[in-house]
Amino acid sequence: MTVVELVVGMVILIIAVGGTLGVVSSFVTLEQSSRETTLAYLEAQRVVERLQSQPFDEVFARFNATQADDPAGDSPGELFDVAGLNVRAGDADGSVGQIIFPTDPADDSALREDLQDAALGMPRDLNADGVLDNDDRAGDYEVLPVRVRVEWRGRSGNRFVELHTVLRNESS
Repeated sequence: MTVVELVVGMVILIIAVGGTLGVVSSFVTLEQSSRETTLAYLEAQRVVERLQSQPFDEVFARFNATQADDPAGDSPGELFDVAGLNVRAGDADGSVGQIIFPTDPADDSALREDLQDAALGMPRDLNADGVLDNDDRAGDYEVLPVRVRVEWRGRSGNRFVELHTVLRNESS
């Protein structure tokens, strides 16, 4: 065996090992991203289930962004954390999860029918009176569109997942 053959063999071996390490590194990153996404979706689903388990007429007040309308008892608000997910750098509220309702941009306690939000099916008649208006429907809604959003800083950068649902008053 000559030195040239030995060097060529070593170069081929180094290229093969480098390629294998690249594949393994990509697999580890993909597995971590998949785990993070699964955590985010599972927690978003848990939040939707928690919303569904509340008295319907109190869901908006318990989980909106304002504390002024909170009923007595457990009113956790719109923010939540997810164990295993890191808050994005510069995130002002310090939480990875948020529950979002179609509220007036100037007043988080005002539930509005006339807002434009295609993902939530808005505008929409929230109080089932057959009229779309710009009045506050926080006290008389019969359907409640909800977005549950989870945003985090993951191994592969900033990520997010969203779930959209519409809660309905089944007692009416």
